[in-house]
Amino acid sequence: MQLNRIPSHLTLFIFTILSIVAQPVAYTQIPPAQRNLTIDDFFKIKRVRDPQISPEGKWVAYTVRDVDLKEDKSETHIRMVPTSGGEAIPMTAKGYSASRPRWSPDSKFLSFLVKRKEEDKTQVWTLNRQGGEAQQLTKIAQGVSGYEWSPDGKKLLLILKDPKPEDLIKDKKEKKKPKPWVIDRLQFKEDGDGYLDN
Repeated sequence: MQLNRIPSHLTLFIFTILSIVAQPVAYTQIPPAQRNLTIDDFFKIKRVRDPQISPEGKWVAYTVRDVDLKEDKSETHIRMVPTSGGEAIPMTAKGYSASRPRWSPDSKFLSFLVKRKEEDKTQVWTLNRQGGEAQQLTKIAQGVSGYEWSPDGKKLLLILKDPKPEDLIKDKKEKKKPKPWVIDRLQFKEDGDGYLDN
């Protein structure tokens, strides 16, 4: 008994049906439901700024701004990452903000601007890239607005604002005393005739 052959157009149809059924499950899954952004999502976004490549080209320092909703404040921290890829290394600690990272010409030191306490003025600090404690480089009464390293790494160019009188007072709790009265002549009270009463 001879079996009838399946027509070619039917073979193509069966093959197409089997191909669709055999597709991976991922094609048939429903995509996750989309949702609108919330205020919490906005505050989770990290703001990365001021990237600085080290002179030898092996590292990138940058700032990251974090927002703490519970404390109702934000802080900017400095991190460093290898240009070849890898994990970011925090260079400044929590509790204060740091900005304007700059590399020394020999790539050994990373400097930045810091105001550690509310009553402090912003100063230049530096940190050895290989580790250790940060060291304060400047102590300017009115604080530092900006800076750059000299090409030889021995000096800093500072951007300063004119100091206010209160910035020049070492003890900020001490109020400025009024100027004393200066008397340069002695005058007695005269009567109507121009003579003193006896």
